[in-house]
Amino acid sequence: MKTCLRPLAIILLLPFIATAQASLSAGYKAIETDSSYEHLAWGIEPHDKLYHFAAFVSSFDTEDDNNGDGSLDRWGIPEWVAYEVKKKGSLEVEHYNRPKWMTVDSLHELNLIPKDASYHVKGTRDLKEVKGSYRFVRGHLCPKETADRISMAAGWNTHTFLNALPQLQWQNNGPWKKLEADILKWADTYERVWVITGPVFFSQNPSLWLGQEGEVKVAVPDAIFKIVIRASEGATGVECLSFIIPNILPKSKSYPEYLCSMGYLSERTGLTFLSKLPLELRNIEYSKYQDLSINEKKAQVDTW
Repeated sequence: MKTCLRPLAIILLLPFIATAQASLSAGYKAIETDSSYEHLAWGIEPHDKLYHFAAFVSSFDTEDDNNGDGSLDRWGIPEWVAYEVKKKGSLEVEHYNRPKWMTVDSLHELNLIPKDASYHVKGTRDLKEVKGSYRFVRGHLCPKETADRISMAAGWNTHTFLNALPQLQWQNNGPWKKLEADILKWADTYERVWVITGPVFFSQNPSLWLGQEGEVKVAVPDAIFKIVIRASEGATGVECLSFIIPNILPKSKSYPEYLCSMGYLSERTGLTFLSKLPLELRNIEYSKYQDLSINEKKAQVDTW
């Protein structure tokens, strides 16, 4: 959603991280990060307010100009979430009831992040004519099941609006869920993979919002992107798959059909992925998977 990196973000990054973590609201479990997890291993720019959790890093979108029209925007969602997934170990987290969705009070007071009321639109459950799968729910960007591989506390802390955006229930339980399951399988196969995920607005402006009078408004993305990265012995040192999965008018239930080039995704979001790679290697990855047929896209995913 951003097109440039704010200079002060670099200067103030380290002290801000400590301040941001300290400002979390009640309800979160203690955050115990593991230095062996490198959620930002391959780089992504720019960022807004960074929140570091055990299972993921969130860049939460605050009051800035997202679409370049000269005015400040409040969209109420993360601009991206990044996380590493490791091969499943011996840890078995006992079943626990999911917590209520958590927020950040200091941001909520500034109308920057929602509470649960923004998603709970009154009256929608009474519309029996509308299938429940075509309503918007709180969609995890880093899944609970992924974070549970680290600890119960890590999984618990995924239930935060720092890690959620409005997601069509059909997508959440359909192609998105299948892709999340395959990512866990790929992590088991390759020891570790990395994921970057977030919203896509095709016109650079939200066309749909959640939230009623007196509530923080939340922008509904047209689509949600997900990039999966693994280390390789190839020329660039990585293999990547990039997807843009529709969030409003889905065309297919098969997520491989939404494979796209990373370059196209970068253009749609204004984000620079793989920013730690030299430009010439990054451009190689950006150019892959352009203009493929549906069968060619499925074949590429099958190679994983």
